[in-house]
Amino acid sequence: MNMVQSIQANKSESQEFGNLYSTGSKAPVWEQALVTLWFFVTYLPLDGATPIRYALVAFFIGITGLYYRTVVPVILKCWPLFLLPIFGLISFTWSGYPSEAMRSGVLMLLTPLTIVVIAARLNTRQALRCLMFAGMIATIYSVPDMGKFNMGGPYASKNLFAIQMLFAMLLSLAAVLNEKEFLWVRLLALPFVPVCFYFQYIADSATSLVFAVVGIAGLVGMKYFWISVSRIRHLRSSMLIVSAIIALVAAIVILNMPENTMMQDFLRLIGRDSTFSGRAEIWRQAELVSQEYPVFGVGLEGFWQYDVGLAQTINENDFKPFGTKLTFHNTFWEVRVHLGYIGLSLLILLLVWCFYRAVLNWLKAPTMDHSALLITSVIILMSTYTESYLWSTFNTQVNLFYFAAVTTLGASARKFERRVPIHRQKAA
Repeated sequence: MNMVQSIQANKSESQEFGNLYSTGSKAPVWEQALVTLWFFVTYLPLDGATPIRYALVAFFIGITGLYYRTVVPVILKCWPLFLLPIFGLISFTWSGYPSEAMRSGVLMLLTPLTIVVIAARLNTRQALRCLMFAGMIATIYSVPDMGKFNMGGPYASKNLFAIQMLFAMLLSLAAVLNEKEFLWVRLLALPFVPVCFYFQYIADSATSLVFAVVGIAGLVGMKYFWISVSRIRHLRSSMLIVSAIIALVAAIVILNMPENTMMQDFLRLIGRDSTFSGRAEIWRQAELVSQEYPVFGVGLEGFWQYDVGLAQTINENDFKPFGTKLTFHNTFWEVRVHLGYIGLSLLILLLVWCFYRAVLNWLKAPTMDHSALLITSVIILMSTYTESYLWSTFNTQVNLFYFAAVTTLGASARKFERRVPIHRQKAA
């Protein structure tokens, strides 16, 4: 356990005292190995891995009971993560498919629980290292499918494959840039940065490539600029205020420009059109459904079913086989259709709380670990408009987004230990 002495010291007549804190407790290696395995089986859609996932979920539940004195308080602090899953679980009472809804609701509830348990047991660097190792293994596993990367490789779509490679690359880059990481880990992570970037490139996902360039620039900028200026008092706050003012002025100017085509130009840059590759039509169908069930929605598993006419119409228009379970490619529409305005309100609360926590953690300690979590949180939050990743259970995007919010509430939390005397060396 690392012991850090507070810089705030109190003087007495004869002795000067300071506060002593403990930071960053560490989990044993075997526990880190199991967490790495968990991240791996949720990183890849492996056939036959379901029993392993259930066994690991049982392990996390067991850890909750075994270390309830440390885990339960963290769960209570993370209450915004559980409101939407609880409401989703209750929706089996009005869903047309109650058994499927109850199963999905339980999985929704277990998803934040696993992340909170990991945050309670592993400190930030340990958890990110485990997730990075999982991404590395997934990258190696994908090599035999290299010729099919533009169709998704081992994943259902090329966009999903590309964003998984994106997170593996960013976590590897963060480890390489982190001087506090073990040298062997940094050397191991180094080759995965160009390899994962290349895999993204041949997957032909323009959106993911834009995120990759932004993410690389962000991490490098954090390492060689932002962390350096943090040593100058109030400079970071001043820069944030100035940047916000510049962004606001730029937005006002752009919005008032006649015949503004910047949105169309940006969509063309990332390989999209004004319909977002046909997503706009699916969103219109989602709006029709949500108007029929505005408050509570249709309930979990209440739409993408073989006997729901509108769902099969979407399949037909999208040239998908009858009975295919698609998504609305938008997290907000997923929640609004299935759980109505109440669920949408809980989703917004969850997103705001998680992002606020990620930013707060970064501002308090702008390390490479928190910088990586903040950048990935921004990418995941931006993807909610065109993808439904945060609506899913047990996936990398949910793991990263939730962990960025809760990491400093668990094993990485700073805890007061005691008051200790400070001994200053007299100048010669």
